[in-house]
Amino acid sequence: MLALLAAMLASGSVPEIDPAALHRHIAVLASDAFEGRKPGTPGEARTIAYISAEMEKAGLTAGAGAGAWYQPVRLGGSGESHNVIGRIEGRDPAAGAVVLLAHWDHLGLCRSERAEDRICNGAIDNASGIAELIELGRLLAAAPRPVRTIIFLATTGEESGMRGVHAFLRQPPVPLRSIVAAVNFDCVAVAPRDAPLGVIGRGKTALDPLIERIAADAGRVVTDSRGANAYVSRQDGWAFLRAGIPAVMVGGAYGDLRWLRSFMSTRYHRPNDESGRLLDVAGAAQDGAFLSLFARALADPAQFAGNGRAPE
Repeated sequence: MLALLAAMLASGSVPEIDPAALHRHIAVLASDAFEGRKPGTPGEARTIAYISAEMEKAGLTAGAGAGAWYQPVRLGGSGESHNVIGRIEGRDPAAGAVVLLAHWDHLGLCRSERAEDRICNGAIDNASGIAELIELGRLLAAAPRPVRTIIFLATTGEESGMRGVHAFLRQPPVPLRSIVAAVNFDCVAVAPRDAPLGVIGRGKTALDPLIERIAADAGRVVTDSRGANAYVSRQDGWAFLRAGIPAVMVGGAYGDLRWLRSFMSTRYHRPNDESGRLLDVAGAAQDGAFLSLFARALADPAQFAGNGRAPE
């Protein structure tokens, strides 16, 4: 089956993500109208409405339970925020579920009133990850229905202690034990096309052989980027790992750390992380084809047994 999926990719029948679509989502989510997407602000209301509407347009259904898109998340005190959850229902829900996730929140108004630019818009961190999540949902919804259910989770509160992902793990819309793997998307729009793939979480799960097999068949190179694991505890996938669920981040953004480190040293958590500033989505768009194959393999018990290893 892997060879068949790889042949589909090579023939072009597994499309890449449209770069224009990524640009469009990022431009909206990182616009000043969204005020930096801080949880509990008017910017949140605009953000979660946009994400749920775009997930529905992409072909996903509401996944938070009882027909709802939003999962409430306590912020402390009386404050409340929300995760956004969509899903593709599997042919056999008893076979388990795969979670694809990205955090939607950022820092909001992050500078004083005297500053020329007060808003930390968070274009790369992490409007880019949400854009990837939505468009990957579009690719997967257009593909044959998977055996396992695929959950699309846009989390809140990553910037303030991963509150959203912890809330999801406390009250998941499927039994926690049924989740076989998670793939996180964060700061994906930093690498050019044809960048080598890197893995955050490499060596920490038994997913590595499956990643390498799909990449090889798809003509992509996976670097031995264990240095990327410096970021493993700084992203929402870490919560899944701590819960005993295999979780990784995979993409060109992590294959050569010079790109990610350049972003971290010049734009990370700063007002100049904006959509109009030399944003390169070509690599993230190309990664979409690989990621769709990876997600479909995880959602197929014949390719991934669900016990942390890929079948021989």
